[in-house]
Amino acid sequence: MKTKVVNKYKEPYDVYIGRGSKWGNPYPITANQDRKTVIQAYKKYLLNSPELLKDLHELKGKTLGCFCKPKPCHGDVLIELINQLDKPKSD
Repeated sequence: MKTKVVNKYKEPYDVYIGRGSKWGNPYPITANQDRKTVIQAYKKYLLNSPELLKDLHELKGKTLGCFCKPKPCHGDVLIELINQLDKPKSD
């Protein structure tokens, strides 16, 4: 099964990834930070969080629930990184 992100109010989901969960984006959208900026900040945060990266496999093949979808979402970053888990590493 392919990992995907859905709106938690519109579709069933397996894992909640919003604020309050370990997968939540700690960077809120504000007057000074738009959606794209906070998603980029989340990606940097995640790439510098070895414990979270180690746990990414927990989300593989699951339906992830967040508030954002169908808008761009930090869940898209999670999916991008999950998909990289299967790619062979080049030396």
